[in-house]
Amino acid sequence: MSYTKANYREVDELGGGLHFMRDVLETERLGFTVLECDPNWTGKAHDHAEEDHEEVYFLVSGDATLVVEGEKIPLETGDAVRVSPEDTRQFRNGDTESFVVVAGSP
Repeated sequence: MSYTKANYREVDELGGGLHFMRDVLETERLGFTVLECDPNWTGKAHDHAEEDHEEVYFLVSGDATLVVEGEKIPLETGDAVRVSPEDTRQFRNGDTESFVVVAGSP
């Protein structure tokens, strides 16, 4: 059995509290991101059509909105949303700090 262990706090933070874990965990097909959001933080609108990879956004704590193809989906703690590769998505944090996990794969 083989495994890789890492703590997101030991991974360089990119703009807005993004911690991309794929490289440190040495995953081959799974993207795994930890996101610590300040109040009212807004992520970049994007899709993953070229990579053909879907994503699941899981709100661990806080409140936020995920905008998928222009539709605003309110999120509460414990909510998870799957987004198809070709759909444009944008994460928008609410008025409090939030903690989000994003997993994606082809």
